[in-house]
Amino acid sequence: MPNSEEFAHTHNSLVLHTQGNPVACIIDDNVQESRYRSLSNDPTLKAGLTGFLNKHDDLGLLMGFKLKIQTDSVFFEYTVYPNEEFVDTVIFNESISVINEKMENLFTLRKIVTDQFVKTRSEFDKFKKIMP
Repeated sequence: MPNSEEFAHTHNSLVLHTQGNPVACIIDDNVQESRYRSLSNDPTLKAGLTGFLNKHDDLGLLMGFKLKIQTDSVFFEYTVYPNEEFVDTVIFNESISVINEKMENLFTLRKIVTDQFVKTRSEFDKFKKIMP
């Protein structure tokens, strides 16, 4: 990775359980909640999830992702190094919720566009249908 500073950790992640179901969450503790309110109804919303490996001098290779959410008027970028449970939850639920430090939901992103490094449940289901 030529510029590892570009992949510096910016947000924490965790998995919350709501009615027995895991929910992948990114914690935005420096939040301007009013910026999130407009996202759910904005037709210009674009979001992408890109996985990467980053080399740390002491810890070795770390798997992380960049989540970018953009509209014509706002831009959010999160760089996260999640645990395995978080990755599994994103793959199977195909959604990520952004929450504040009080664990209140600010925004939920559904049907995430991913790169080849991150695969989702619907891609896995398509693959299973192809296989005999």
